[in-house]
Amino acid sequence: MNIKVKQSINLANKVAMTQQIQLAIKLLQLNTIDLQKEIDEKLLNNPFLENETSFNYRDFPQQSLSVVRKNNDFSSTKTNDDFIDQTPAKSQTLREYLVWQIRMSTLNKIDKLIAYTIIECIDDSGYLTLSLDEIFVQLNRSEDINYQEIFAVLHKIQHLDPVGVGARSLCDCLLIQLEHYHKNNKKYNKARSIIEKLENNLKTKLTNFKVFSDEIERIKKEEKDIANIIISLNPRPGNIISSELPQQHIIPDVIVYKKNGAWVTELNPEINPKIRINKMYEGLLSNVKNKKDIDYIKTNLQDAKFFLKALNNRNLTIHRVAKVVMKKQEDFIIHGEIALKPLVLKDISSVLDLHESTISRSTSNKYVQTPRGVFELKYFFASKIETNYGKKLSSVTIKEMIKKLINDEDARSPMSDSQIAKSFCENGIKVARRTITKYRESMGISSSTDRRIK
Repeated sequence: MNIKVKQSINLANKVAMTQQIQLAIKLLQLNTIDLQKEIDEKLLNNPFLENETSFNYRDFPQQSLSVVRKNNDFSSTKTNDDFIDQTPAKSQTLREYLVWQIRMSTLNKIDKLIAYTIIECIDDSGYLTLSLDEIFVQLNRSEDINYQEIFAVLHKIQHLDPVGVGARSLCDCLLIQLEHYHKNNKKYNKARSIIEKLENNLKTKLTNFKVFSDEIERIKKEEKDIANIIISLNPRPGNIISSELPQQHIIPDVIVYKKNGAWVTELNPEINPKIRINKMYEGLLSNVKNKKDIDYIKTNLQDAKFFLKALNNRNLTIHRVAKVVMKKQEDFIIHGEIALKPLVLKDISSVLDLHESTISRSTSNKYVQTPRGVFELKYFFASKIETNYGKKLSSVTIKEMIKKLINDEDARSPMSDSQIAKSFCENGIKVARRTITKYRESMGISSSTDRRIK
């Protein structure tokens, strides 16, 4: 048997994802806040990029940079140079506040390690996001720690300020506070049994406080003193700290306004890149002779130029997409949600000759400021529903019509989902009863049985 080795050449086209394309995709899907973080990180890593507001050191007279005063004169009074002490302190998050308390405590090194690990698993409301088994596994990767030590440190955290953080359930959170604040109250045992009963009977989740509060209101009519004790407890103790933090408002990527009788869509100037190439570093290329230094300068300079280009392409793409979207939804700006037209990604991609995935990235977590408020660009995309008279309505319009029908109904005899669907059908709009139910529930509207006033 003869085995022959043969070479062959095949010609094939393949799509290669270059680093530049990957960078462009990454920047396009970032929101304004994450984009700024990405820019800040790039400024730290690439010396060829700088803020447009940066000063050139050559414009200033040379001064001594020594922070040690002559003759070691530390006893003299403060001068204006001590700007660090005048800088306002940053607001603390819940985790930072808890870590600070642990650092000020007398816990040993191992217990502090356990405490820091547990604190990392606490959300802004003050609840543990991992089970104790998961925390145990995480801790034992580096140290030999038993459950008893974890429970002891967790108990310590639960009685830090604010009391109740680190709880594993709503019942656990309330009982910790009840014991801390009302241990000597005559109604303590009764209040404790009610909290445990509510947890067992209602299966209350951390996010379902409305059911819990409604049950407390019922108890209030029978046991007012006990209900007042339970109401005084905080179901989200972490919010005491989190609510004090400055609220991070949404920065719109696009602004829509009226100019000379026409609607204009423009990029928000605040999101435009505020960085540039550092001219001083760029000029080093002609003076450097060492090959290693030349390669370093060329690599970072090229990386900086690609980053600036990707930023500009990102803003251009978002602007193009937003312009077409708002052009198609001009009726919304004038008349509101009832006039929102059906729109899908394909409608925009066909106009701009862009892939649907690009349209999706351009609208996800991107916001537009209109005379009617700030909306996510994705809000203007809605599925369509056919009508008998040839017109297409968006799902948002259908929701608004459902809301209007329910607002105008007789409270003693509210409309059922079937009756609402029949009313739509009589007006030439074919909507199934289950679709009405889905839209009604998505808007948080109760069923006709719950809406009826007896």
